[in-house]
Amino acid sequence: MHPRRVASSSRRSILAWATVLSVATTLPAGAAEPDAVPGISHKPLLTVQKRAPELERKVMGVLEGLLRTPQLADLKGASAHPSITIEPNSKLKVTKASVSLLLKPIFKNDRETVVDKKTGRYQGVGEGSLLEIRVNALSRLSFDTSIPDNLYYEPTRVKEHQGLPVYQVGGETPFLLITAKDRHPWRRVTVSEYLARLVREGGSDAAEAKKQAAQLTGGAGDKPACVPRKRTEIVGNCEGPNATYYITWNSKYFDPKKPDAIQLVIVYMGHASHKTQDERYYQQHPLDPFTQLARAYEQYDWSQVARLVE
Repeated sequence: MHPRRVASSSRRSILAWATVLSVATTLPAGAAEPDAVPGISHKPLLTVQKRAPELERKVMGVLEGLLRTPQLADLKGASAHPSITIEPNSKLKVTKASVSLLLKPIFKNDRETVVDKKTGRYQGVGEGSLLEIRVNALSRLSFDTSIPDNLYYEPTRVKEHQGLPVYQVGGETPFLLITAKDRHPWRRVTVSEYLARLVREGGSDAAEAKKQAAQLTGGAGDKPACVPRKRTEIVGNCEGPNATYYITWNSKYFDPKKPDAIQLVIVYMGHASHKTQDERYYQQHPLDPFTQLARAYEQYDWSQVARLVE
């Protein structure tokens, strides 16, 4: 998923958005199912580029919680390769963390497959599937924070998962967004703001925007501005379920006084090139690493993470 940046003078252009949980490649068509043998669950590979003990403790707890889900607690058909990276996010003046959980499928007959003789557990091979959690990073919300008043298209809210919002942009996979209770990483632009921007920037719509701005009455200018759906419009109304709102990055979202606090979490699975899996696929391919990560994602209590967000 990619947030889409909008050049207001050419508002119909689509620029790439970007999003925290990602699952990589699943089994190719016609591939054999992984073998139902116990898999190794490796200790997390920890990379620390900035010391933040409390943040490290919290994200480690999230990772351990995922590994304790019924799906992954007694891993079969895949081996687990978790990792955590802690590093500074200088642009946002906070510390960011990346939690990755890679599952590799086990094929006993593969020459690269190895088994731990002490435990009898196997190491998987190949690219596998990846689940990622991004903390204090805009990730697929790729706002250009160096230009705070840039316009973007609001991502589509497609559903809820455990009461938390799931968004989608274009053809990319949905992402779970966990924010602070008292603020949001973006805000909707009003009609007055949008028309004033068109006037300020000049261009072919400036004169009409100035005219419409002068005609605004009864709080019409305070309503949100949406992408036009008619060629004759320079600002669209937001009626109906298919309205696309103009938004701007909330430059005050992150609190630099709490750089090591968890302030934003993004979780995403899969990539745009992947076929969208469903319950039927999961039942037919229970040992596919993609299926196993999807099950763990469903089983994990994400409200635990929401309670950590400040």
